[in-house]
Amino acid sequence: MSTRLYDTAWVSVEGVEQPLQVQKDRRNPAAFIVGDYSYDIDGRPLASQGAVPKILNLHSLQSAKEAGLKINIDVGAAYPEPRDFL
Repeated sequence: MSTRLYDTAWVSVEGVEQPLQVQKDRRNPAAFIVGDYSYDIDGRPLASQGAVPKILNLHSLQSAKEAGLKINIDVGAAYPEPRDFL
């Protein structure tokens, strides 16, 4: 894969009909979550997950808009700040 993953990107995954959104793993700064699996920034599966579907392509902003996918360029909106409820 020549394009790097980033938070809120949309990707096509092998065996999955609809594109999936990439989420940054808040517990592991080197990982991204796509569906039920974790990948590194280059779209390679992280170790010990068994058979992991291949990321086929990363949607550009243009192709995501054309496919009707939600584009969220406000990273702060992706992960609201935790609040203290005390």
